Amino acid sequence: MRVQRKRRPERLIMIILIAILAVIVAAYGTLWVAQRPMHTAQKNAYSLATSKAKLKTTTAFSQYNGTESYYVVTGTSSKNVPVYALINTNKSHQTTVVKQSSGITRTKALKTVWSKRNPSKVIKATLGKYDGEVVWEITYLNQKKALCYEVLQYSNGSQLKSIINI
Repeated sequence: MRVQRKRRPERLIMIILIAILAVIVAAYGTLWVAQRPMHTAQKNAYSLATSKAKLKTTTAFSQYNGTESYYVVTGTSSKNVPVYALINTNKSHQTTVVKQSSGITRTKALKTVWSKRNPSKVIKATLGKYDGEVVWEITYLNQKKALCYEVLQYSNGSQLKSIINI
């Protein structure tokens, strides 16, 4: 007579736990690989900001993609003045440094767009260069969920360009 063995629930639980762990590791690995270019760009931007723009400290990084691409690094100069460094991503890495006090703040730029356009969601607000001028570019969704852009002059907040309902 043959005796049937009972399947052990411990074995099934172990297989399920290993499968869950494999999914978690795969998801983490995918996210890590996807974020690597941005981390590399940030590291490169911080290095360029300290060498070319002579920033003593770096506190924030963003990327602007207009007619040309720029790394934008927030930090302080060697004289402890809060500044933005706009570094062109081309091979020569032309750098523009502007004092934070010489233009409107990100908050004021956002308030300007909110008061004029009443967006349903702001996607991004970043500093950049447009036609040789330092600008704030605000990307948002309007009430109809259409993509829109506002380009405001950094020095005084005046509107340079507006693209609505893309």
